[in-house]
Amino acid sequence: MVLAVGAGLLTWTPASAAAADEEEMPSVTLQAARMTTRPANLNAVDSSGYLSSPSSAEPSSVSTWVGNDGSTVADLPTPVAVNGGFGLERVKETNTYRIRHYATGEVVRVDLPPTDAATKVFAENRLVTQRVVDGERTLHLLEIPEGGGLPTDRQVSGVLDDLERAAADDDGVFAHGAASDSRGGVLLYRPVGGDARRTALLDFATARLTYVPNGDFDGLFVQHLGSDKILFQTYEEDHEAYKNEPKRSYLYVIGRGQPDSPGTLIGQLPDDDDSFKGDGQGDTARVVGDWLVYTDLHGGTVHAVPLAGGALRTLLLSSANSFVRGQDGSLYIEGGSDKDHWAVQRITLADDGTPVAKPAVPLPAVTEWEVGGMALDHGRLLFATESAEKPGEGNTFLTASKLSLAADGTLTAGPPEVLGDLGYDVPDQEPYIDAMSAGWHQPCYEDCLRLTATGKSSVAHNVCGVGHVVAAAGPYRVVRPSDQKICPTGKGKQEVRDGDKVLSTGPRQPAALWESTLWTPGSKPGTVSAVSLPSLKPLRTQPVGATCVPKELQVVGRWIYWSCGPRGDAGVYDRATGRQIDVPSGYAQLADGYLVSQANATRKLLITYFPDAVPADRVGTSELGPLPSPVRTPQDRRGLFWAVDRFDGAVAYLDASGDVTVKWPRVRASPFAEPGPDTPYAWMPFDVALLVVALAYAITLKTFGRRPWSPFQRTVDSPGAAADSGGPSGAR
Repeated sequence: MVLAVGAGLLTWTPASAAAADEEEMPSVTLQAARMTTRPANLNAVDSSGYLSSPSSAEPSSVSTWVGNDGSTVADLPTPVAVNGGFGLERVKETNTYRIRHYATGEVVRVDLPPTDAATKVFAENRLVTQRVVDGERTLHLLEIPEGGGLPTDRQVSGVLDDLERAAADDDGVFAHGAASDSRGGVLLYRPVGGDARRTALLDFATARLTYVPNGDFDGLFVQHLGSDKILFQTYEEDHEAYKNEPKRSYLYVIGRGQPDSPGTLIGQLPDDDDSFKGDGQGDTARVVGDWLVYTDLHGGTVHAVPLAGGALRTLLLSSANSFVRGQDGSLYIEGGSDKDHWAVQRITLADDGTPVAKPAVPLPAVTEWEVGGMALDHGRLLFATESAEKPGEGNTFLTASKLSLAADGTLTAGPPEVLGDLGYDVPDQEPYIDAMSAGWHQPCYEDCLRLTATGKSSVAHNVCGVGHVVAAAGPYRVVRPSDQKICPTGKGKQEVRDGDKVLSTGPRQPAALWESTLWTPGSKPGTVSAVSLPSLKPLRTQPVGATCVPKELQVVGRWIYWSCGPRGDAGVYDRATGRQIDVPSGYAQLADGYLVSQANATRKLLITYFPDAVPADRVGTSELGPLPSPVRTPQDRRGLFWAVDRFDGAVAYLDASGDVTVKWPRVRASPFAEPGPDTPYAWMPFDVALLVVALAYAITLKTFGRRPWSPFQRTVDSPGAAADSGGPSGAR
């Protein structure tokens, strides 16, 4: 069915749901609309995965290794050169280089002497350098022994004397590596004085150069270093008759076994193909066996034609236009027929000697929900969506879906409803921007999409002047003002707010909000302190057994979660029983009766059930589902790609297909929790649930000295909270 909402029309595919028995967890999957092809940004590849590099190798740029099993290794330095499944990295602007094997994570470090500069020709444990000593230029092959140690240093032989006259760039590099594989590499240099560029093939086994004749061309620029053939792009030498015309380029193929013998100049292609003219196409052409494989830049179609001439074949209808050589010498390219049939494709020779393309790593279409942004609030799934017409270029919108849990345990999700734009307006006044500017509307992307539920079926997130939301509950917020270029309001500060009113300002520290109580680390080790809002009246200091000054706090009813950081200790304290509960380390979110945490090493979401919240045989930690691992996402994925409902108990996460899975753990409600009007307790009769809650609450009376509880009156978290509802603001 099609749902009409305020921000346009959304095509709604009913979510899949299944009834759950007493031992199962109710779940439902919401299917997102597929928008566009998924970019792989191929840079390096082998049989186990590929390196995704969205930008060129700069000191600040990072890449992600994506395994065929969906695993990712993020924040890797973008290499300055690649060789199959290996990357060559330069450590900042130093003379230290690293050769990284992406599949295993092994790194070989190479420290070059001041006399050397890297040429970018390298292999698993080899690096070719240029060296200048007393004005004399030489080339050297360094080989790092297995297990480390000083490298074996061999001077490259077969070098012509004109290397001494080679032009150097601004970094002093005069010999440039163009391609490498396990057997050797291709080097280029240009002698000063107008001579054509030199192209030479280096053999690692002999450490010897063999020059490739240029003929009448102005250098040869390698496009593909194959096991038996090498493909170059070449240009005509400058001639007086053509000095006012663009140089004409061609493709040139030589046999690798006889690099100094004449090769084959690829001239006119079949008349029925007008996409390949020879000009500017070398970077999208490769040789596979006796075939030339290339892409049509107009539409990315991948074609193949015999080098000796013959009929044209189409291997892929569309592609990203850029080939990458794999570790085994085969070709890889991202492509397919459409967004629903897109993959990293491997091009090899079939048994009959003709090239074929086969999917190696599927690339499912990008969905409208993969932009990130997710929260749960009183049985309502809140998530960010973006325009299908302009993904990544338009605005993001807050969208809601109502969850319902039936008496038989069937969990369903209602049609999505667009609530509004998540972007914000930047005012046309200082200190935000130049006073002459009229301001603008800032779309919400990246960390702006980290959503925090408020308990009022709404979310808090970064807006103009708010750089980070620490905690939210009802009208109250703990925020860190923005210190970025857009809307800068303060550096190193943290504010407690009641709506737009600032109640207090202080240094940054962990904080948690539950109803109208603010929790922060206590002055004594292992404790936390509570104050009432909005008066900021001190309530209590509570020992929780923390082994550090907590770096993070969360509170839900009777449960207090503390953490020493994602790699440090963590625990949950039960205020009703005084019990200290061990929980896994890692980024986590607390709910009523359980904790969900990220296990980044195993790419899993874990759930830890607390005593008294579930039967004894279910207490402890178990696997909940896969950890959402989109490429180039931060380590902390809470509020972006997974979330829990601390008010009603559901969990939601983005799956590998870009859809959202919601699960509803079966736990007993805490007497301190504030149920929303739509809280489903259908897994047990209401009167039984009420009896369990009332009985549990009675146990806590002796501990906290609170007045008898009635199911017909609102439960407040602390004795001082109720008095604040109509009292003075207490701002300081």
